[in-house]
Amino acid sequence: MEERIFEEIYEQTARPLWAYAARISGSATAADDILQETYIRFLNSPPRVLDLAGAKPYLYKIATNLVRDRFRRLKREVGAEEIQDETAASEGFGQALEMTEVFAGLKDQERALLWLAYVEGYDHREIAGILKLNRVSVRVLLFRARRRLAEALENKK
Repeated sequence: MEERIFEEIYEQTARPLWAYAARISGSATAADDILQETYIRFLNSPPRVLDLAGAKPYLYKIATNLVRDRFRRLKREVGAEEIQDETAASEGFGQALEMTEVFAGLKDQERALLWLAYVEGYDHREIAGILKLNRVSVRVLLFRARRRLAEALENKK
């Protein structure tokens, strides 16, 4: 991959990709590591994508897989309860902290679905490709994720 093309892709994707990784992992420091590893894997992969349109979903797919791997590793090391505590305590304060706690209480897949759909603006087909899901399933899973988020926010009040 040409350096100029990579620089353009990096400039357009680094900040939103970091925010995505931070939100679904629940940790800014983990997001730094995930972002770095995502671009390393992107550069080491065969050059299937040479433009921003093809690179962006591919980068999100790599980051999603890295976050999943991180949670699997943490669950083995410290147990699921401590992960929830670490995730909830790692972000913001006040109302932002409450929203983070509610968001952290969702399943990994639900967080990823909501972020990709409503923050990044991906359509169902793109989300299906990133998360390795059936395109038709994305609609149902997004509906369920929104419902769980709404219920969790209601219970928080």
